[in-house]
Amino acid sequence: MKLKSIVMTAVVSVILLVGTAQAAMTLHEIGRAPFYQPPLTSVDDLKKMVQTEEMDVKRGFDLTPQADLYPAFMDQIFKADIEAVEFEKGSKFEWMFYKKKGKGAPRVVKDVTWGNEKPFPGYKFYIDNDGSRYTFAVPLGCGNIALMGVSPIPAAAVVPPVAAPVVANKSPRCNMVVSPVKAFCGEMVTVDATSSTDADGNVVKMIVAFLDSQGQVVSEKVIDGLQAEVAMPCGANTVKVVVTDDDGAKGASPGCVADVSSLSRVGFLADAGYYHQFDPGNYLFGRIGIEYKLTHDWSLLGLVGGAVHVDGSDGKSAFLIDALAEYKWSRYYVDFGVGGWITDGDDDNPAEDSQLDFVLGLGARVYGEPDAFNTSLFVEMRSAFDEFDELGEYGRFGFGVRFRF
Repeated sequence: MKLKSIVMTAVVSVILLVGTAQAAMTLHEIGRAPFYQPPLTSVDDLKKMVQTEEMDVKRGFDLTPQADLYPAFMDQIFKADIEAVEFEKGSKFEWMFYKKKGKGAPRVVKDVTWGNEKPFPGYKFYIDNDGSRYTFAVPLGCGNIALMGVSPIPAAAVVPPVAAPVVANKSPRCNMVVSPVKAFCGEMVTVDATSSTDADGNVVKMIVAFLDSQGQVVSEKVIDGLQAEVAMPCGANTVKVVVTDDDGAKGASPGCVADVSSLSRVGFLADAGYYHQFDPGNYLFGRIGIEYKLTHDWSLLGLVGGAVHVDGSDGKSAFLIDALAEYKWSRYYVDFGVGGWITDGDDDNPAEDSQLDFVLGLGARVYGEPDAFNTSLFVEMRSAFDEFDELGEYGRFGFGVRFRF
């Protein structure tokens, strides 16, 4: 009778596929002897199982060689990195605890191997204790807690310090205004690059270069700061500015290139015209001379030429030498000054004598630009200083055309 009882117990154990606490076994089916029901469907279900079955979890650990692992297990499982995996045929477990038919006290079977061709789903996680790392598995279908193996805790990887990335210095962006853009040779112009910017620093200086029409450098100057007065060189056609930041990077842009005009103060001119004297006398005159520009509005004119007497009972041909001041506005100009009327006529005859004249003229440009070749028409009056009271008789009134080169 005693022998029969032992045989029956062994048969039931095989049917339940869980074996005895010390036997090695091959497991082919999950769920016949579950530690927990219903089957687990999420990590939260696993944590709930451990929490609700806390006392049975402790009893199960007490049946294993790792009974002292229970506190660490309970402390770490709720924050462990739990991974869902498929356990293939041949997966081995050092031990697994279960409940017979899902009821009663937990039991432990050791040295378990999964022998089914079909893998079973479950959770895998790690518990660290006293320098060792314990790998646990829990099948979804039964909730049986199983130890897969023990290994040393891997040494923490030494992460070399990461050097701060080297950020390349950004070039500054140049913006510039030059004023005036037309200036006489040697006249000071203002170059202002204070609106230049630098995304990662400060713009500290600039290089101002004047170029001719062929792009060749006429003059160049390095300036600390971003605003300065520089002399307009003769022959300049373009001004180009390059700015430098506090790290040495240079920046140029279309906004730092401007067209300029370098003007000569000296120009040549020629007049041709007609004078009428009411005495009477008629003259054709011509003059050539030089213009010296004091400013853009004021000039001095020096002219020489002659007036040929062509008709009338009075008057003589004369050599002319005039010194005039000229004021310009818009396309118009006014001339005034003194002129020499030099003849070989009778010095006692006011209509023929040599004299120092007051000259007054008014003109308007009709062709060309002020700083290039242009043509203008003018009217002019001249009279000796001592003959203003006889201006209507001996004064000479006329008109002419002036060419400026």
